[in-house]
Amino acid sequence: MQQSQENQWGPVYVVLVNYNGLPHVLDCLSSLMSQTYAPSEIVVVDNASRDQSPQMIQSRFPQARFLSSPVNGGFAQGANLGMRLAIKEGADAVWLLNPDATAQPQALEALVRALAHDPQVGAVGSLLRWAGQDRVQAWGGGNLSLITGRARHITQAPKTGAPDYLCGASLLLRAEALDQVGLLDPEFPLYWEDADLSWRLRRAGWRLAVAPDSVVEHHPSTGLGDNEEAWHRLYTNGSLRFFTKHAPLPWLPVVISSGARLARRAAQGRWQAAAGIWQGLFSPARGRLPS
Repeated sequence: MQQSQENQWGPVYVVLVNYNGLPHVLDCLSSLMSQTYAPSEIVVVDNASRDQSPQMIQSRFPQARFLSSPVNGGFAQGANLGMRLAIKEGADAVWLLNPDATAQPQALEALVRALAHDPQVGAVGSLLRWAGQDRVQAWGGGNLSLITGRARHITQAPKTGAPDYLCGASLLLRAEALDQVGLLDPEFPLYWEDADLSWRLRRAGWRLAVAPDSVVEHHPSTGLGDNEEAWHRLYTNGSLRFFTKHAPLPWLPVVISSGARLARRAAQGRWQAAAGIWQGLFSPARGRLPS
């Protein structure tokens, strides 16, 4: 690892959650080796992968701490394993980074600078670009409405303030803030867990920020492959739990947003997607991860 300055702010741990992450996870770890602000520890939590990624990670990156989960309990559960270790060992901040993302060399340095600049900032997001494209995926996060349920990433700086939520694909979290509001909610197996944490931080008085100089390239979601039913089921399940926790009239945003998506997918003839949305609302197994 390179290091342009002494890490004076305190220990910063990186936590990656891997599940069948080849080949992207190796590129992700390689990008961490060239950060100008060297992380104190890199923790890889493997969620019972069935490919060769656990062996290849441990062989090529022996300097990374490797934690093996016996089951795939989802992103939030895996990330919490790594964050608990980081906080127990005295980390001042934890960088959650998706295994299908690659960070440019100054990504962590820019995140730490933003977190250290304002003691009221509890979390900082990165500028996410689509991998291999000169196109912004998210300017740190996005905006959402507790009335209509509409949630969308923003691709440029808002005129005032910060996004409503930050994306968990690259997210630096202050340990003090996590001590206050708790870690990720494991009842969000995939999707919406980052919005939930952002909301809890804001309600506790912490500010969200974006470090636009922290550039991270992010591949399209690959965790569920081409399983359109599972993607829509888990996304809808996440939205249902989020609005139940945070909206004053929970079913209003659920009915508006999920109803619109269901009608649109049915009109397009995408019956697997439509079935997934329906199951995400009504199936007892709506939060189950694919085997």
